[in-house]
Amino acid sequence: MEFKLTSKHQYSHHDKDGCDRNYLSFYLNDVLILRQKIPFDVNFDRGYDRITSIYDVYLLNGKLYQKRSKSFGCSHPDNDKSEVREVSYPVSRKILEQFNIPKTHRVDAC
Repeated sequence: MEFKLTSKHQYSHHDKDGCDRNYLSFYLNDVLILRQKIPFDVNFDRGYDRITSIYDVYLLNGKLYQKRSKSFGCSHPDNDKSEVREVSYPVSRKILEQFNIPKTHRVDAC
């Protein structure tokens, strides 16, 4: 079976608690597997800070891995540098069971 990992951004979402947040949702074969908050700042266009990039996303062994790069911005003295972090988030076993993905199978984001 072919697996397709995709993502969608939701900017400036107004939550029930009155706060505005940005979300990044991940889908495996069009089924939501993970929804995470991404940086939000009311001073930026659409609330997205545009200095945090999320890339190299893949699913492996029940976790979603990604790299996050944060640029310091052009007004910062170290504007030619960026900070890169590798992070992972667990995905619900219950959700993943319906796909029957082998533990060692890596699914890269499209």
